[in-house]
Amino acid sequence: MNLGRRTFLQRLGLTLAALGVGETVASGWARRYYSALAQPTHRKLALLIGINQYPGSAVDPSLAQDTSLFGALTDVEMQRELLLYRFGFQPADVMVLTNQQATKSGIQAAFESHLQQARPGDVVVIHFSGYGSTVRLAGQAGQAFRSLVPADGNLPTEEQPELSDILEPQLQQWIQGLKTRQITTVLDAGYRDLGQLNWGTLRLRSRPTVPTGNLPTELGEKLPPDLGTDPWPGLLLRGSSPDRLVLEKDWSGFSAGVFSYALTQILWETVPSTSTQVILYRTSEALRRWTGPDQKPELLGSHKGDRQSPAYGLTLSREVADGVVTPGNAEGKVSLWLGGLPAAVLEHLQTSSRLVVIDGQSADGQSTSATVLKIKSRTGLKAQAEVVGTGPAPVAGSRLYEQVRVFPRNIDLIVALDSNLERIERVDATSAFSGIPFVSFTVSGDQPADCLFGRLPQVPSTTLTASLPAEQMTSLIASDSSEESSGVERSYGLFSPNRTLIPGTLIARDEAVKTAVNRLTPHLQSLLAMKLVRLVDNSQSSSLAVRAVLETTRPQERLLLQRETVRSQPGLPKSQLPSLVRAEIEDFKVPPDSRLRYRISNYSDVPLYFTLLSFDSRGQFRGLVPNLPRTWSVDMETAEADLDEVRVAPGKTQSLPENTMDWGVPAAAIWVETFLIVSLNPLQSTWKALRGDGQESSDRQPGLRQLGQPLQVSRLLLEDLHNSTVALSPELKTSEQYVLKTSTWATFSFRYAIAPTAD
Repeated sequence: MNLGRRTFLQRLGLTLAALGVGETVASGWARRYYSALAQPTHRKLALLIGINQYPGSAVDPSLAQDTSLFGALTDVEMQRELLLYRFGFQPADVMVLTNQQATKSGIQAAFESHLQQARPGDVVVIHFSGYGSTVRLAGQAGQAFRSLVPADGNLPTEEQPELSDILEPQLQQWIQGLKTRQITTVLDAGYRDLGQLNWGTLRLRSRPTVPTGNLPTELGEKLPPDLGTDPWPGLLLRGSSPDRLVLEKDWSGFSAGVFSYALTQILWETVPSTSTQVILYRTSEALRRWTGPDQKPELLGSHKGDRQSPAYGLTLSREVADGVVTPGNAEGKVSLWLGGLPAAVLEHLQTSSRLVVIDGQSADGQSTSATVLKIKSRTGLKAQAEVVGTGPAPVAGSRLYEQVRVFPRNIDLIVALDSNLERIERVDATSAFSGIPFVSFTVSGDQPADCLFGRLPQVPSTTLTASLPAEQMTSLIASDSSEESSGVERSYGLFSPNRTLIPGTLIARDEAVKTAVNRLTPHLQSLLAMKLVRLVDNSQSSSLAVRAVLETTRPQERLLLQRETVRSQPGLPKSQLPSLVRAEIEDFKVPPDSRLRYRISNYSDVPLYFTLLSFDSRGQFRGLVPNLPRTWSVDMETAEADLDEVRVAPGKTQSLPENTMDWGVPAAAIWVETFLIVSLNPLQSTWKALRGDGQESSDRQPGLRQLGQPLQVSRLLLEDLHNSTVALSPELKTSEQYVLKTSTWATFSFRYAIAPTAD
């Protein structure tokens, strides 16, 4: 029975009055309630497609290796949890197609049966993770299209010459047929063919060959003249621009597309109304740590203004979080999804780590101010936890916030040995790495690794060029047939996971493997030190009220990067600085003659202490040497004034450096990653190590200085943060692990590229 507005208000008003609510109050409440019910509600629909299992006939039957992907199903699982628990989608409105469900006809049928329900104003999200490809049309020179490879996307043959992929123009047509314009398409698939499936320790998501075939039957025998010329409907987020790579990576217990993982994490931690352009820029920053310049996400849209709209065209309906409580709790255990935690943290997160549900709701409907959960077991992104104390278990959908990180003390640098090394070379490398106490090694592809030891590929120089930083090309490569090129290709080197040569690690081909590895030990120390410092990056979970910026002072004043905590108490005021996102920012590089300055703003009501550590592409380590007296001790009450050198007072901003002698950039480096660590308590051990107490370098001058012993400094930093936690929570004390309470510190990472020096 439909009630008119007058009748509805009358009946509701009478009901409230009968319950003892005053007539005026009842009338006003009833009108507001009716108004809320009368508001048009827009539906949110999603189609998520993930394909791991591909037959060889779909990729390249000539390859003598498994053609499956490993992370596509994780991608759609991450996306589903994000849509349900961060964007408020209903489970019935999120359709998932995986592996053999995701045939070409199955995907088209899903558009017709599920997405065609969309009405004007509804929101639609489409996600595809799997192989992409470039395909050519037979008999039509120059006609090539990008395509997505469905589960039955077989390569054309003499018997079946048709292309069975989903051409991107076809996908555009399916999307254009929807009745809403609020559409976001996410494609985590690549198009660049390299003739191989692996890229270093990573996996390529592009078909290694370019097939040629006839048009799909549904398009007829003749190419439509406007096929692929229309602008993409809604917004399109690609895992990379078509000329670059799209990769997936192994983490601890799971694999995922690096783009999908980074995008998911950013959306979990992003405050409401952040524009899609800002989100993609932050995603690009995360990717550069994993893939270097190989993968560069791309954002396209019908109108440039669309890129300023919030992600997926929606204001985030749920709070920022690190994860969520999921259904299916076992007896006495709570099931967790941890997709919002940083990858580096999750990889080493130990049992006994703690998360908290704030203002959640218990199973019996009672409000709870805070429920602390302690992790008992974890597999990939999923964990089982127990409630600390006697509180009730939180219900599914409750947001999780990181409280305590627990890490092992014996974290090693994992070096993968190139599977292309000859047996005697692997034996020698194994012997050499076994003698380095902080290094563990594996064969490439067996488990996640931090770097790769092997030879430069013995392939044509075009492919060799792709494996090296652009800045080294001129000096390293002459031509395919030259003796110089041959010598380079036979040389050993240390590579990042995406097989980019780490500068300064190229080894002459006639040098013994063991000697070469021993010579690389300082570089390996720097890599492990940076890995350890990355573990304390917590700007998204810290409660300290801090903002930090990096800017150039010469050749011109320019804001480069801004970092701030997002869950601080109190909340930060709105930044008065100009927007950081500009059309050209992803390609911006700091000129080598630049002078830099950092600024730390403390918005809390207590003083904060800081240090600064910096690593660059050459393995060089620099640290901020504090200007403290040689006899200074944190226990000395009379030394409080000395702390002004390493302390930011409440409500104040501190510049680094304070004087006009601004810091320069290491011009010979390709990139720099700097960590600014701010703490509630003095970082006494870290400062002493930077100052060089008890070492020959005890005469170090204050300022940002190139230093040795990066591994010692990074371990002492972890020790300082551990001690700060134990000082506040003595019950967490342990000598076997690092226990870090995220409310006691904030770490900001600033990574920037350096423009090559002009000849």
